[in-house]
Amino acid sequence: MKSDKKIIVVGSDDIAYHFCFLSMTTLNLKEVYLYPFPIPQEDKTNDLQYASELFPMSKIKIGNEKDYADADVLILTARENRLENEPDSEYLRRNILLVRKIINQAMASGFSGLIVVANKLDDLFTYLVWKFSGLPKNKIIGLGTYIDTIYFQKLLSEALDVSFNEVKGYIIGGSSPLQKTVAWSRSSMGGNSVLGLTMDPNTNFNQDNMSIIEEKIAKRNRMNENKELTLTTATALLELIQYILTNKKAIVPLVHLMDIGELKDIPLSIPVILGESGIRQIAGLNFSETEQKSLLISANEIRIQLDWVEQG
Repeated sequence: MKSDKKIIVVGSDDIAYHFCFLSMTTLNLKEVYLYPFPIPQEDKTNDLQYASELFPMSKIKIGNEKDYADADVLILTARENRLENEPDSEYLRRNILLVRKIINQAMASGFSGLIVVANKLDDLFTYLVWKFSGLPKNKIIGLGTYIDTIYFQKLLSEALDVSFNEVKGYIIGGSSPLQKTVAWSRSSMGGNSVLGLTMDPNTNFNQDNMSIIEEKIAKRNRMNENKELTLTTATALLELIQYILTNKKAIVPLVHLMDIGELKDIPLSIPVILGESGIRQIAGLNFSETEQKSLLISANEIRIQLDWVEQG
């Protein structure tokens, strides 16, 4: 049975096109709307529409401002490309204007659904979407450290020599590689604390394994810092949208606006419950003292950037 949910993807980058293609083969939707913004790539748009005629599951429709009105989920991949030798201040200014234009269009049409941000500026965009839209915080989500977390769980399952499904663990913090922290205190295998396993002489997992995993994660972040992982991002985004459409209420680390210490409304990634109504914070989710310090350092750095943005 087809879902009656309506999704509109706003972007003209490869993430938007890849997601739309994957959605045709996976999501049980009658239609997926692509609003190629700010600059449509007509060859890719035409190719995507033609491909959709070959799939019996979903049709791709080219959307416009009016299609925001009854959309249940708005996926925002759009962002301005950085120009050669462009200063940070000008690059951010152009992206702020882009977000404002998109969100103003959506809200003027009567949009009231969920917004999922999926680009390299997702922490900043999540904050700006909240500011410009007036929507409740639980309806605004950034992809954040979700992909990093999947990679971490893969490394952890390999090190422990168990199925990927038997381990839990999270990367938390901001979008910058230096702002990402492995939350070892919340990592487990079969319900047993990973930190506890390092103290068990019957296991082959120790502090050296933890250091190797952290170094692999850091290396991956350094390698990919200036790259667009379009297929990886589109695939991860597809899974999150499935959680929303099926109301799975999965626990995943996503960017949302949270209070930490004396700081308010900081876009950070920590585990939340994701379902059809958006996100719900997990009560009593405590981290180690070291992890909390790292989170607070990242929060202060992000707050400085947000202050700069809001001051003009």
